[in-house]
Amino acid sequence: MRPAVFLGPSMPRQDAEALLSADFHPPVRQGDVYRIVREKRPSAIAIIDGYFQEVPSVWHKEILWALDQGIAVFGAASMGALRAAELERFGMRGVGRVFEAFRDGIYPPYANDVFEDDDEVAVIHGPPELGFPALSDAMVDLRSTFARAAEEGVIDEAFRDRLVSAFKQRFYRERSVADLPDVLAGLDAPSSLCEALQAWLPGGRVEQKRDDAKALLGILAREKPTDDNKADDNKAKDCVFVFERTTLWAQFIEASHDRSSGYGAAAGKVTAAENRVLDELRLNPPLFAELRPLAALRYACLSGKAMDAPGDVERRAALNRLRRRMGLWSRDALETWARVNDLDRAGLDRLIETEALIEQQATSAASGLDAFLLDILRSESRYEALARRAVSKAESEADDESRGIDSLTPAFLVDWFFEEHLGKAAPHDPRAVSEELGFATFDSFVEALAREYRYARRLSAGDAEP
Repeated sequence: MRPAVFLGPSMPRQDAEALLSADFHPPVRQGDVYRIVREKRPSAIAIIDGYFQEVPSVWHKEILWALDQGIAVFGAASMGALRAAELERFGMRGVGRVFEAFRDGIYPPYANDVFEDDDEVAVIHGPPELGFPALSDAMVDLRSTFARAAEEGVIDEAFRDRLVSAFKQRFYRERSVADLPDVLAGLDAPSSLCEALQAWLPGGRVEQKRDDAKALLGILAREKPTDDNKADDNKAKDCVFVFERTTLWAQFIEASHDRSSGYGAAAGKVTAAENRVLDELRLNPPLFAELRPLAALRYACLSGKAMDAPGDVERRAALNRLRRRMGLWSRDALETWARVNDLDRAGLDRLIETEALIEQQATSAASGLDAFLLDILRSESRYEALARRAVSKAESEADDESRGIDSLTPAFLVDWFFEEHLGKAAPHDPRAVSEELGFATFDSFVEALAREYRYARRLSAGDAEP
């Protein structure tokens, strides 16, 4: 057995393979740790990169379960550093400067900054086919780079802090050393300082996430953990907790086992016409995201499956989801948002508790939402419009002599749908998005996009009625 490593933009895979013999996987998302333990039982798990926005993030409970199964779990650099800081007391092992900063709440030498935001490690990146190349710079890399510049006398500490503050105020997708000239101009920095910093940068830049990832892989290479490195109680050596097999955990397992059949796991209960309506809903991601928690709560009420109260880690995850959804990337932004919405600390805590409960149920009910989604569409008078559009699309398909999709590649269809049709950035992992939208397979998602593309073209040409 070999270690399983979840790696993305923090470090090129070929560099990682030179350091460690392991099974490398794309950035981790919810359910991946559970499935990898169940199917392959690796000698250890190393979480470096993971998804933050487009799909649900890796769940704390599945990491705890892996530890309970006697598998050492390590984290560093990015998502791994976040989860390790949250779960260190349960036995997850964190490595590196980023992990230590999340654990301690401070990123030295920036003593006046509270270090807790997950956007500190977030970046945008290219597709897996290209090796997940980073297309922006992580805030932690910028912090370390400017700290070194100050240590080497290129800039003073006051200007270091001003630079970091300026980059922190930017949306994480817009943070890049390539934009340093614009940032310097906004700070009215002397030309001599600007020239000195930019001349120093190519050789002085720090890639903190990569350094931490390298350190973690080095530890695994030296320690070579195996399935025999377990305590007598079948737990990872540092595991110091009792794993509770809650109702939510049982539901999560059920959902994970049924994931391959999509949200419509209750075969035979949804008609072909209803499936076409569901496809129309899935092709409206904002509406799907709005109705998913409502369907999950209805599922909970009618199934009689109770929800466990969320713990600290679930509430923290709910808070992070809220911050990402509302663009509250800093502590000041969150506090301002709460104040504008008349929320004191107790009110914000109550809101987060509710968000956590809803997400727990949505996660556990993932395999059985179709019928409930359809019922909500009907009860909110949204079903008819989607059904009418589905019928119009089907009739258009019947009349379309060019309905083959040979010339429509998945990459083209994904880019068209998100960038042109929805007016938003295309996802970095369309397969994961297709799964989260309830499509049984990626191919069925692509087929739905192809039908939508042809229908949109016929609408624009006046050959179909909406």
